[in-house]
Amino acid sequence: MARSAVVWGIVLTLVVGTVLFFPFFPDSLLLVLAEQGEGTVLRTQRVSAGDPVVFNWIHSFELIPWIEEYTIESDGSFLLHTITVAGFGAGIPANKGVTHIEDGMVVMDSIEERFDHFEWIHSQTALTSITVGGRIFINGADVEHHLPVELLVKGTKNLWQRFRWTI
Repeated sequence: MARSAVVWGIVLTLVVGTVLFFPFFPDSLLLVLAEQGEGTVLRTQRVSAGDPVVFNWIHSFELIPWIEEYTIESDGSFLLHTITVAGFGAGIPANKGVTHIEDGMVVMDSIEERFDHFEWIHSQTALTSITVGGRIFINGADVEHHLPVELLVKGTKNLWQRFRWTI
């Protein structure tokens, strides 16, 4: 009987400790590049809410640079802030955000459009790179040409309201 009480005491201590400290565990987010459908993971990287994600493209017809700047949101979505292109052509939006010219490039900023994930047929010649926090996540040549891929954020959310300690 004494042994049973000790076991229950340990279990109770572990449960109470987990409940008390659970609010302090950070969200765990993972950027995932995977094959569409099959879900075969090609690349992953730990990320945090607020991390910048930048797609660097070469437009397939005009062969001009096309840069898209996002941030990762706490819910795992991507928030598009800015598109920068060297000109306009097929597929390039003409009416996003506030448009101005900067260093010879057309800059559309203040877009604030949300995306849950991205899916595309990969092109080693169109995608130059995807960077996260200024570091390369993938180069275009890292992924098989014409492979259907998706980019998304997976992770666990802290279900408890976080305590904010103030002095």
